[in-house]
Amino acid sequence: MTTASSAGTGPQPAGLLDGSIATVAGNGVAGFISDGGHGALTRVYYPQGVTVDKNGNLFIADRYNHRIRKVTPNGTITTVAGDGNAGYISDGGPALATRLHYPADVAVDDAGNLYIADTNNHRIRKVTPNGIITTVAGNGEAGYISDGGPAIATRLHYPHALTVDRSGNLYIADHNNHRIRKVTPNGIITTVAGNGEAGYISDGGPAIATRLYYPMGLVVDAEGSLYIADRYNHRVRKVTPNGLITTVAGNGTAGYVSDGGPALGTRLHYPWGLALDEAGSLYIGDGHNHRIRKVTSDGIITTVAGNGTAGYVDDGGPAAGTRLYYPYGIALDRGGNLYIADCNNHRVRGVTAVAQMTPPPPPTADLYGEVISPYRVQRDQEFDLGARIRNRGPNPADGQYVTVVLNLADGLVGGPGTSGRRLTRTFSGQQLLPQQGTLDGTFRVSAPASTPPGTYLSTLEIQYGGDLNLKDNAYTLPVTIVVPDPVADETALTVLQDTVPQVAPGQRTSFNLRYTSPTGQPVNPGTIVQRFTAPTGFVFTGQPTYAYYETIHGVISGNLSHRILDDGRTLLITANPHVNTSTSDTGSVIYTIPLEARTDAVPGRYDNGSASIGRRTPVQLSGVISGTAQDETALRVVQESVPAAAPGQHTTFNLELRSLGNQPVNPGTVGQRITAPTGFAFTGSASYGYYFVTPYVTGNLDAQLEDGGKTLVISSNPHLNTGTTDKTALIYTLGIRALPSATPGTQSDDGRAVIGRLAPVPLSARVL
Repeated sequence: MTTASSAGTGPQPAGLLDGSIATVAGNGVAGFISDGGHGALTRVYYPQGVTVDKNGNLFIADRYNHRIRKVTPNGTITTVAGDGNAGYISDGGPALATRLHYPADVAVDDAGNLYIADTNNHRIRKVTPNGIITTVAGNGEAGYISDGGPAIATRLHYPHALTVDRSGNLYIADHNNHRIRKVTPNGIITTVAGNGEAGYISDGGPAIATRLYYPMGLVVDAEGSLYIADRYNHRVRKVTPNGLITTVAGNGTAGYVSDGGPALGTRLHYPWGLALDEAGSLYIGDGHNHRIRKVTSDGIITTVAGNGTAGYVDDGGPAAGTRLYYPYGIALDRGGNLYIADCNNHRVRGVTAVAQMTPPPPPTADLYGEVISPYRVQRDQEFDLGARIRNRGPNPADGQYVTVVLNLADGLVGGPGTSGRRLTRTFSGQQLLPQQGTLDGTFRVSAPASTPPGTYLSTLEIQYGGDLNLKDNAYTLPVTIVVPDPVADETALTVLQDTVPQVAPGQRTSFNLRYTSPTGQPVNPGTIVQRFTAPTGFVFTGQPTYAYYETIHGVISGNLSHRILDDGRTLLITANPHVNTSTSDTGSVIYTIPLEARTDAVPGRYDNGSASIGRRTPVQLSGVISGTAQDETALRVVQESVPAAAPGQHTTFNLELRSLGNQPVNPGTVGQRITAPTGFAFTGSASYGYYFVTPYVTGNLDAQLEDGGKTLVISSNPHLNTGTTDKTALIYTLGIRALPSATPGTQSDDGRAVIGRLAPVPLSARVL
């Protein structure tokens, strides 16, 4: 966001070349240490919103610390609002003594009042220059009532972004209401964009009659035009002072194409923060592209920070060549320095004189390496080592200009057809296609039986020439070689309950049990009987399964041989819980065991279950009977991406499921009916993924087609936040195709996703 008038010069270090990047807050470690020191030496925790006031003070929405931090121009950091505890107490007292709940953004007006998007409190808070906090919008209840009345008496729904215009009007990205709200200086709230329905209709008409889709960043220019990061529409929209809406950046398709062309013809990927410089150039926090984009007044888009690869590289160099990791909020100071909430790097970065710099010319082809390197392997087992070279640019690349060189560590040898420790591969005669085409630069490698155990460092170099652009072309690839001990028994395993089930009486759920060897040695006990006793109030039911999530082959999974005894109180599994004996069982094996809370179960936590794994000491199993059902009605579902395909072509799209307040939701198996938009039919492919956990947890959905593919019926348990493997969000990836008879250039939004008893969620798709 940006402020009502020109900001002062902020804490960006002096002496750096134009376009250089430096950290001004956060040392890269998530958390909170203390205040009063230099901002770059302390910790921040998923910072999301930033702004600069007229004195050059940088304010940070330190979201997971539930605080607003202030960095002075000399770099000193303090807290100005929030005591670090999530929640809400009251208004009218010192801002430092009250609570915030995941604040997402900040804004400052000309009088020095600080506005806070107190997101999970569904309020906008105001901190006066003397440190007193009050609420200026939202009554604390999630939802939408109406417009035209006092802002403090109405409802907001996870407000995320703020900006203030020169007349003192406060604008709010009312995220889950799919609206932009305006609060006048006398406290009256109205809607200025969005009709409350998620989606995209068209441009050119009244902003209040069109649709937005989880709007985020906001900024107002000198003429009073409002810019909106229409996040799930992958666009930036502009609302003129007379209320008409248009698109100024993004073609509505998620992704990255290239720079140097019209902003309207390129792709954005979940844009978040916005800022404007005095020349009228618009800056966009292109979150999932890990870039900051700049749109000049003539509509041309370029990248000014981030090379598109998520991560962190040292500071001090050109911002356009470094890495960002979900850059969200952005702000400019009077000196033309850009501040970036580099969220997953737990830092706020500054780019020197970004408004004056000339962005580097875009490459003909934009290449990067995706490293393939296993963490741990055994002697005499082959594995892949190297990199896949990918192209995310708009043009093809000629493979003759790309060579991969792998220098093997002493102790590793190449596969058949290779000799020596220097392995090379060229790609003459091959074309690296645009938009995620790949060249395979991996080699088959092994460690002979004579190789001592230890960690071996190989080096990889991707050589390139011609008019190509390749990021991070040199790598060190560590591989740990382990020597199998004599085959061990089950007493060498560490067994722990990975998730604690929590459901209401009568509900079904499951829990995970993790088997691992502490030092990574192979354990192969053979087939053994494993006896499980359910905690009080629970009974076993259904088919238990196993999965290895850490192999180089992807997820290896299957069913477990079992019997259920004693009316469900006892489960016997007969299986071999082997780990680290081959490349297909590396790491841990996770058992997923279904169970059900008895209808007469008494609410409470019970720790009297057990798992007896052969001759191992039994492991305690726990479960929680909740007093109220946490069923699918606590879920919120959005269409994360809009599929686009030409007639007869196939593509995919994502549905994102989250829970209110990140509460645990475990509804058991529920029926889900997904109806395709006009002109489309489902292909039958349906998978799920939990991508906010490490490693990712993925699998296929139980899905069937009906009505000639028009309807996809899914039977699954969309559980969330019940343990370490289902945190934050659940993503469905569904295959869809445009019918041969579909009319090119049309977009329909009459699809529906019905998850159990939830209200239908509209789905849209575009025919190219």
